[in-house]
Amino acid sequence: MDARILIADDDEKSITGLSALLAGLGYATEVARTLDAAVATAAWFQPDAAIVAPALSGDDPAATARRLRAACGERAPLLISLTGWGESQHREAALAAGFDVHLVRPVGLDQLTFILSMIG
Repeated sequence: MDARILIADDDEKSITGLSALLAGLGYATEVARTLDAAVATAAWFQPDAAIVAPALSGDDPAATARRLRAACGERAPLLISLTGWGESQHREAALAAGFDVHLVRPVGLDQLTFILSMIG
């Protein structure tokens, strides 16, 4: 697969596990542990998708989505919110903030591969 996935989270276990899983599936992955690192990585890596903890910038998921989209310019990645919060208001908030998809951890492999199939 030629698809590039950025994983941005401050949870070390999430980053490590997800990165290993996606690399095993053939995706090129890069990781970031802060929003600033995610933005810098997105600018040069130009990911096809970004799996992001939506509150990486504190309590403002919209700032997280906005900064990542701006870093990628016209090549907008599929922005995937990955969080432990799964009630309908959390999904609605993530989508309103600018994420394309909201997933709840632990995310299933079938669900994740289905979502990533949207990037081609």
